[in-house]
Amino acid sequence: MPFGLKNAGATYQRAMVTLFHDMMHREIKVYVDDVITKSKTEVEHIQVLRKLFLRLRKFQLKLNPTKCTFGARSGKLLGFVVSEKGIEIDLDNVRAIQELPPLSTQKELTEKCDPIFHLLKKHNPDVWDDECQKAFDKVKQYLSSSPVLLPPCPDRSLTLYLTVFDHSMGCVLGQHDDSGRRERAIYDLSKKFTKCEMRYSPIEKLCCALIWTTRRLRQYMLYHTTWLISKLDPLKYMMESTTLNGRMARWQILLSEFDIVYVSQKAVKGSAIADFLASRALEDYEPLNFDFPNEELMYVAATEEDTTKDHLWELSFDRASNAVGNGIGAVLVSPN
Repeated sequence: MPFGLKNAGATYQRAMVTLFHDMMHREIKVYVDDVITKSKTEVEHIQVLRKLFLRLRKFQLKLNPTKCTFGARSGKLLGFVVSEKGIEIDLDNVRAIQELPPLSTQKELTEKCDPIFHLLKKHNPDVWDDECQKAFDKVKQYLSSSPVLLPPCPDRSLTLYLTVFDHSMGCVLGQHDDSGRRERAIYDLSKKFTKCEMRYSPIEKLCCALIWTTRRLRQYMLYHTTWLISKLDPLKYMMESTTLNGRMARWQILLSEFDIVYVSQKAVKGSAIADFLASRALEDYEPLNFDFPNEELMYVAATEEDTTKDHLWELSFDRASNAVGNGIGAVLVSPN
């Protein structure tokens, strides 16, 4: 299928998954026509490359030598720089922050919640002086620096900073290091509310933002205890209220699968990035479906080489009900 058609990317991705399903998420990463081979040692890297080339030759697929890079320790992938240290931002993408002009209105100043909030006090002159400019430059330097997004460590809780404004929201998911003093970022998100969501009450907007965040970060929050830091407590509102409408009742059920603990916001420092993301929310996110998840498993098979005990998958299932009726809820555990 030629590129340029609406469903060309999805068709190509399905073909790649069909050809490399046993190698994906273990030895290689495949995103449409980008194939990343990962390994820890040089010997292992050569073995994986040989296996990949044999698979390509089997299905008569060709590579463009001018677009191939071998033995790379880091590289750009989907707008980020990936290396053995973790996921870093691309310096070309932070120019918008570095060239950000100073604040011009009191409304913008209120939304930032940065160290120059003292200008809002009644007895202080509303003048942008050198101290304010230094504080603003410091915020831009911090935001445009190269933070590393690290994967979460198991058996350690997560921290979710959530900020909600009238028209947008922002959040940062982080986790403390081994010392417990330094917090490292895992993921950050921002979103502009739709016209319908803008008519929600403040507590409903916070609940909507929390639901949207759990759907986007489900792969992280489902396996960790998450400490929620925000100005209001949406969990108390949803879990203790006796008169919830249909939408809020559905959100209550969706949150029941997560272990989320609310912590009151005592300082602005930890939520500064979430505040900035909310004030500069993106518009290119597709709205998520808040219906109950209903995943289907169409086919499971094992080859002869995978029939040994060390390569068998474990399947646990029980009768369950879902959004469309009765069915089977299953849990698959891989040998790895």
